[in-house]
Amino acid sequence: MPTIPTVKKKPWTQEHVQHKRIKDMRWFYNSRKWRRYSKDYKARNPFCLQCEEAGIVKPAKVTDHLETYEQQPKGFDLDALNDKYMQPLCKKCHDSKSGREAHKK
Repeated sequence: MPTIPTVKKKPWTQEHVQHKRIKDMRWFYNSRKWRRYSKDYKARNPFCLQCEEAGIVKPAKVTDHLETYEQQPKGFDLDALNDKYMQPLCKKCHDSKSGREAHKK
């Protein structure tokens, strides 16, 4: 039976916060429910929302939360995943949005 791999801590490496985020969200994004929901959502919404608004047709590669966990924890409930908290984005749009959120003070 497959198990979730454990993170091995190397004694010579320094501790760091993942992507300088307040909360580690690996428990959410590595879950089977999220991966299944995300795949289904991208099948129903195949194009990047931001590119489409700019008149560009580009396939969505990422199911993105509209707001962060700190702003909207309801959107991260694995038992009640809802389309109103999500948006389909291409990798470029997702990375630029995540970068803006990460550097916002």
